[in-house]
Amino acid sequence: MIPLPSDKKFIQEISQIRKNNADYDVIFIVGRKPSKRMIGHSFVLKVRSVYFHNKLHSMDENEEFDKFDRYQFKFPEYTFEIFDKILSFIYSNEINVSTMNSLPLLNLMKAAKRFQLTDMVEYLQAYLIENQSSWIYENIFTEAFDNEESQQLQSLVIDLICKNTKWFLNLDHFNKFSEEQLIKFLQIDDLSVEEFHVWNAVLGWAFVKNADLNEKHITQWSVQEIESFKKTLNPFIPFIRFFQMSSNKYFDCVHDFNKVLPEDLVSKLLKYYLKGTLPTNYLISPSRKVRMIDSDFITSEQAEIISCWIENKKYKKSMNLEWEFKFNLLYSTKRNGNSVEMFHEYCDNKGATIILVKTNLQNEIIGGYNPISWGNNNESSSDFKSKGSSKYLLNDGDEISLMDVDEEFIVGSSSTSSQKMVLNVKNVNGEQTDPFLFSFNKNNENNMGKISSSNVLNSVHNCHECGPCFGTTDLWITPNAAHLTKYTDFHHPLENSGYHRQGSYEIKLRNKQGIFQFKDYEVFQVIHV
Repeated sequence: MIPLPSDKKFIQEISQIRKNNADYDVIFIVGRKPSKRMIGHSFVLKVRSVYFHNKLHSMDENEEFDKFDRYQFKFPEYTFEIFDKILSFIYSNEINVSTMNSLPLLNLMKAAKRFQLTDMVEYLQAYLIENQSSWIYENIFTEAFDNEESQQLQSLVIDLICKNTKWFLNLDHFNKFSEEQLIKFLQIDDLSVEEFHVWNAVLGWAFVKNADLNEKHITQWSVQEIESFKKTLNPFIPFIRFFQMSSNKYFDCVHDFNKVLPEDLVSKLLKYYLKGTLPTNYLISPSRKVRMIDSDFITSEQAEIISCWIENKKYKKSMNLEWEFKFNLLYSTKRNGNSVEMFHEYCDNKGATIILVKTNLQNEIIGGYNPISWGNNNESSSDFKSKGSSKYLLNDGDEISLMDVDEEFIVGSSSTSSQKMVLNVKNVNGEQTDPFLFSFNKNNENNMGKISSSNVLNSVHNCHECGPCFGTTDLWITPNAAHLTKYTDFHHPLENSGYHRQGSYEIKLRNKQGIFQFKDYEVFQVIHV
């Protein structure tokens, strides 16, 4: 079983309540005749499911109770097996689907989405993709794209595709799409890949329809062959977002096929890449979801700046670079609550991450990039050296151990129990990817500073008693106050505070150094796309 995130103590106590079958105040009538009766506890349902929280609140306001003053729900559309697994997940955060067939699995995923059990939906999606990909295409995709009346199924399938677009494009079944199905696919705005991937997939589909052209370069095609391929591609051209490609990707992936594109489009693209201005008389679709970031603090443009910094590229507003990375929200103090324990529960062993901190100053955002995993790896209070097992996520779904890239952990003295790391992690281009700190402010000034070469051992302070901490004291979030005794006289818990004093990084993040208050912070997993 794939482990699911949980608060172990809470889950253990709550799961016992259901097993004891006592003190319940909710009745579920499940299935069609003969229906079955199941029980629940309103306080558990409110905490674990937004759906039930809202429904129970409404029932309280309208005094909708049975004759025993209990809440009652009727779900004739769900079998006992399906709803029992829903309740099992709510109470124990566990689910076993190894014996379930594909169709009941899909129905379970529909139910989990209805009850807004996000972790359960994501787990089931991953399970279906890993174990049932052929069945998914043959029994779900075709129906979803052909059956306009099945809006719930269509929404479920589109969500699955959007979160796993690269996987979907690489399926052999993709080339079996009909023309109408492919157009519906191209109209989806939230695909999580850059546009050149979509274009390459459409080209692959077109070559399947023109198999005799596969072995010849387009420069060797006859006029008739060009017209045939052009006719195949033509229905999809309005739905390809050419203007979201960089000039490099356009040259690498599209330029050779200018002969099969409309002349007017080629002319507008040439003008766009030479002058940097978008055409005013051409319908341009919005960017794909890969250029979005689920942040309450920064914009997509600022996320693009961070992506460039990770790739050691200089950002220019008009350059329209593809994003080499997507940012997956792991933890938000605003949404999940603020504690050191929760930070480590959500963020440990997740590979490269960026941290965004909203301070108490208006429009000030500071943060850092850590190319290796956070993790509570302290095993001894004495000094030692050992190979680490943290993960650096290179590609969407592919991860390698840092054992393969010469990472060493050096754990400090018992007075700090800190963990310091020697970094030798390379990005997908074989270049060194270094940790860095950055700041955004109200004057639209974007500043970034990398780790000093003389301070590489102090790149991060990785400790189970602290939140995310960079450098000797460069950016420490919710640190253990005892770890700062040699830098400050502040000895109280720093649960809603951070500390900044430039030391290991080539940037002074804030004008005023020392302890600062922050409103919230976010942690994003960095995944290569």
